Amino acid sequence: MKKPFTTLAAWRGTQMALLLGAALFITSCERPEEEENINPSAVSQNGQDDDDDDDEFKTDESLVLSTLLAGKAGGNTTVMATGMDAFFQPAANLSGATLPAHQAGKGTFERTFELALLDPIWLQDACVDCHVGGGRSRAPRVGTNNPQLLFRLSVPGQDAHGENNPVPGFGTQLQNIAIDPVTGARLIGTGPEGNVAISFVEETRTLKGGASVSLRRPSYAFTKVPAGVEVSARIGSNVAGLGLLQAVPEATILYMAFKQWEANQDKPDKNKATGKANYVWDYTLNKRVLGRFGWKAGQPSLLQQNAGALNGDMAITTPLFSIEPGESAPRATGVDLTAAELEAMTKFTTTMGVPAVRQTSDNKVLKEGLTLFIKAGCDACHVPRLQTGNLPGFPEVSNQTITPFTDLLVHDMGPELADNRPEFMANGREWRTAPLWGLGLSQITSGHTFLLHDGRARNVTEAVLWHGGEAQKSREFFQNEMDQKERDQLLAFIQSL
Repeated sequence: MKKPFTTLAAWRGTQMALLLGAALFITSCERPEEEENINPSAVSQNGQDDDDDDDEFKTDESLVLSTLLAGKAGGNTTVMATGMDAFFQPAANLSGATLPAHQAGKGTFERTFELALLDPIWLQDACVDCHVGGGRSRAPRVGTNNPQLLFRLSVPGQDAHGENNPVPGFGTQLQNIAIDPVTGARLIGTGPEGNVAISFVEETRTLKGGASVSLRRPSYAFTKVPAGVEVSARIGSNVAGLGLLQAVPEATILYMAFKQWEANQDKPDKNKATGKANYVWDYTLNKRVLGRFGWKAGQPSLLQQNAGALNGDMAITTPLFSIEPGESAPRATGVDLTAAELEAMTKFTTTMGVPAVRQTSDNKVLKEGLTLFIKAGCDACHVPRLQTGNLPGFPEVSNQTITPFTDLLVHDMGPELADNRPEFMANGREWRTAPLWGLGLSQITSGHTFLLHDGRARNVTEAVLWHGGEAQKSREFFQNEMDQKERDQLLAFIQSL
């Protein structure tokens, strides 16, 4: 086994070499047979060969529009559901032979775990408590006992793998539910890790034309977490299309990072999109690999994402993470879920369908909105159209043309959204580009439209107005250059995805 990098600085020093290597790999005439679908026209949005000396990563508007009008946001996995369970549908192309494994994994995802398994400390009783109907968490609210929000905790510094250092007595996540050792009663907020109270301060932004928008800035008060601890609030996202994102080739993601970097060389601009890949520790492979999942792309695979959430949120142990929160060694009684059960749950999350694009019968909504989306520069990070590669064992998500509106890179989003807590190579100001597919169904599936990593934005307009850093120019264009009609057209477009 190769020795892991002893510092993140050492790894960062290699990333540009990786980006250059990826670009050369993609444009090579001698690509491996299984990667034949990775080419500049599938990755760059202009559909042209990359040898044209064009240093911009441009969106081919007509190509993206035609893909959107076809309605198949998730390629052949696309489902037509628009109800409360729209994010909880099996892929439309899921074969009968695979469906039983998908359904078995769904059973684990929906299972309310028994107190004996949740003990000693935990945050939720079931996966669907954070991913309501497969969608987003319930809306964060003022006050205490907000289990729909989880809080990552750490003290400054990282280990040899790049993992955050745990807070003594708390670990790396707050769990505010426990069992009273005497009575056996459930303790909410009065257990060993205490509780957190949430409050908001409203502040006003003015749009072109004079309309005002109130933004709310969250504040957190912990009863037992010590001062000086790094804290990051997180809200659950929808689970649709995760297998498709797993199937996007690493070379594709690195190529997007390379093209963004290349376009920023002549006139470097800190407010221009220059995303980077987050390389994280894979506990199955015992090495650093590309991160894809989570708010900072801190998880490399759905297997590890699932096992980590089971352990951190519900104190459910698996062969991958076999130690209960608050304990130092595996229990003699064994793990709570077997490897087969974890694998079934991973097959479920890998083979979820993606809701179809709406408004396909109204060419005007999609066409006008897409034009404004590109004009505002939103497509620089929210890349509209990607091609998946071959994901072994999952033909349903392999070789699909999809419209996730993400580059799976992390970007500096400015000081206002910063949590000041690093995660592997992502620093305290950087966040992974959130996919936009299905966003317009959030009110139906989750009962709210709250957005961003901590749910502070109550709608798309507020989310845009919180953007800073590399997205500063896009925010300013939306706020100061677009009139009300244009803003409405852009929002209608985003709601249709």
